[in-house]
Amino acid sequence: MWLRKGLLVVSTTTLLSGYMVNASATSITFSGFADFTAGNVLGGSGPSNYQIPAFLPNGVNSPTSLYPSYKCPCFISNYEYGGIYQHTGWDLANESMVGIQANAQVNDQLSAVVQIDARGLDGYQPTVDWAYTSYNLTNTLTIQAGRKRLPLYMYSDYNYVGYAYPWVRPPVDLYGWEVYSYDGINVQYNNAIGDWALMTNTWAGNSVDPNAPGLTNVYNGFVTDTAWKDIIGTSIDLSNDYVHLRAVYMQNKVFQGTPNVAINNGQGIISNTIPQTAMFNDTPITNFTYPSSGNPNGVVNNNLVWGTLQQVWGAAFNIDYNNILWRSEYNFVRRPQMGYVAPSLLAGAGYKYGQVTAMYTYSQYWESDSWLHTFPQRDNTRAVTLRWDFRPSVCLKLQYDLFMDHSVGYTAPGQVAPSSDWFLGSSKLLTASLDMVF
Repeated sequence: MWLRKGLLVVSTTTLLSGYMVNASATSITFSGFADFTAGNVLGGSGPSNYQIPAFLPNGVNSPTSLYPSYKCPCFISNYEYGGIYQHTGWDLANESMVGIQANAQVNDQLSAVVQIDARGLDGYQPTVDWAYTSYNLTNTLTIQAGRKRLPLYMYSDYNYVGYAYPWVRPPVDLYGWEVYSYDGINVQYNNAIGDWALMTNTWAGNSVDPNAPGLTNVYNGFVTDTAWKDIIGTSIDLSNDYVHLRAVYMQNKVFQGTPNVAINNGQGIISNTIPQTAMFNDTPITNFTYPSSGNPNGVVNNNLVWGTLQQVWGAAFNIDYNNILWRSEYNFVRRPQMGYVAPSLLAGAGYKYGQVTAMYTYSQYWESDSWLHTFPQRDNTRAVTLRWDFRPSVCLKLQYDLFMDHSVGYTAPGQVAPSSDWFLGSSKLLTASLDMVF
């Protein structure tokens, strides 16, 4: 049954069971999910005491004291929140989390959703991941406004509801961007065409993060601000009892910078800080170039992207036929002003026998960049997953990941690029997860 739910669901609400409270004329439904996950890096290649190879132009040095060290081999489990498994034994906090969702139905037309999540990676500090209102204009047309997840992927809406998919986590080679939500508005259309269910969604808004954990913890090692502005996108989903087809397009402007990093506008260093107000209000910073040496703080501006166009295309094709599973998805990101392209994909086949599902999945991320550096991140992962649905709304998963790092020309801190042929190094990860909805 979880496969059918995973095939047709458009929000986490329909996946979760729920508890209802009547408050005057408004009915409030509570539902939730939990993932208790433990992972252990079994081995791999790369340095044993690894420092983040920050994005530096060729020939520029950087002091090693700026970058955190990781005990590697390592495995990146989550780019959105900067989750990294290290070679330190079993880690129970990296991916474990609990989420609670409240759905308030005011009347037949108006409703509101708030979802609060608590992640072990952040010490189980609560964060608001969803907060939006819905208004049904007709039986088939709905307008929503507030904070939602960016619907770039098949599993975007329930990326952390482990019960909703066959893996411990959706493959991070594809589900790997550091920006994951937006504040804005969307219009959703749902209808039936014979035996097929049709859903279209068009959205617009902005996403701002003054300290994006994926950029800070995974790539740069120091606080990195990012904003995706002027977002506009559309998706179409077509599904029946056996097949789910999806296509998506989105574009936006990318703003990314590092506070306390020098900016050179061709007339010398003009600032050692990128103010948050400048980023969020589109204050122009034009004609910037890399300084030839560090500023008085010893840091060069190695991470400034200001208003460049980004385009995203995506497609998915899933099958659930009797006991056979097929999962496939493709994503292509392009930043034409930078000469940057980043295709990613996943393909997986599985078989369900009684309460047990076995799955083999291949995923890949393979970028090119001809802008200011020539050290693209390139990797792939092979994963074998077993899922056991031993109780209603509860499942146990065991997954083995073989991550292969094929990146080239990355810069180790304090050295001149290229000094290595890896980004994080290859690794082997064993993960067990108890997933549930309630």
